Amino acid sequence: MSSNNEITDGIAIVRARSLVRDCGITTVPVDIDLFLAAAKAEVHAREELPPATSGMTMPLGDRNVILINSGDSIERQRFTVLHEIAHIILNLPSHHAHDLGGAGLFNYARRPPEEIICDTFAAECLLPHEFLRQDMKDALPGFDFVARIAERYRASLACTASRVAFNAPFACAYVLSQERFVRFVACSQKLRDARFFISRGIQIPAASITGQSLASGQSTGSGVVAAHTWTNADRFSDVDLHEEARIAGTWNQALTLLWPEDGDMPDQRDLPRNSESEDEEPLLKELDGILPWPGRRRRR
Repeated sequence: MSSNNEITDGIAIVRARSLVRDCGITTVPVDIDLFLAAAKAEVHAREELPPATSGMTMPLGDRNVILINSGDSIERQRFTVLHEIAHIILNLPSHHAHDLGGAGLFNYARRPPEEIICDTFAAECLLPHEFLRQDMKDALPGFDFVARIAERYRASLACTASRVAFNAPFACAYVLSQERFVRFVACSQKLRDARFFISRGIQIPAASITGQSLASGQSTGSGVVAAHTWTNADRFSDVDLHEEARIAGTWNQALTLLWPEDGDMPDQRDLPRNSESEDEEPLLKELDGILPWPGRRRRR
């Protein structure tokens, strides 16, 4: 088995896809019991878990007992189980809540890399690539399509939006913000090829639809904004983006989808190789958009 230092997001995805095949997953929503059997684990829902604790795993002989929060939605519970299975399969440690400090539990920017890798593994199992690739043939930009996929896979809107954006056949970006700051970005291949970047850690632009929705207290928003509202890449200076926002007040999060209006994109023939500027980030890894909370033992 690989050591903890050798596990990357890419390895996690490969291992997740292998597990999907080994478990004989042939339909969606995926059967969580098949994954539990492969991990020699059993799951129990508990009311006594604190609201900020989604789940944890306790070894019991040659088996593992996964406890999940019965107060969470079914979609979140399914993700929690797969996240805990990731710790088992990848042999990655969980980090105690007190290691992060009280505020750290709700600050995704401070989550350990092991937890993020397990998120990636869980998202790949929950929305398997082979099935999602087929569904993406009929993909349309916007949360209406994301919501249909989320219902089909019994996954959260945030997790699904990240996977849909990353695998979209058209130019599309997904932004997860928390406490009004950008935490994660997932871009489709067309936007990655076009060197479209949104920096993590920046404040949500006030002129964006998301920023306006937060300022007005609206739970949703939709409209067209200039691309430079979100990115400082000069080649997008004349591009307009359609923006849809969904505000998730429970964790003070905002979900944003962006795509070029009428497919408008810079001419790729004018884009030199290795043209990233110092202001642009390298390709951001695919993330699920769920914010599980780490805790004691294998607690998230």
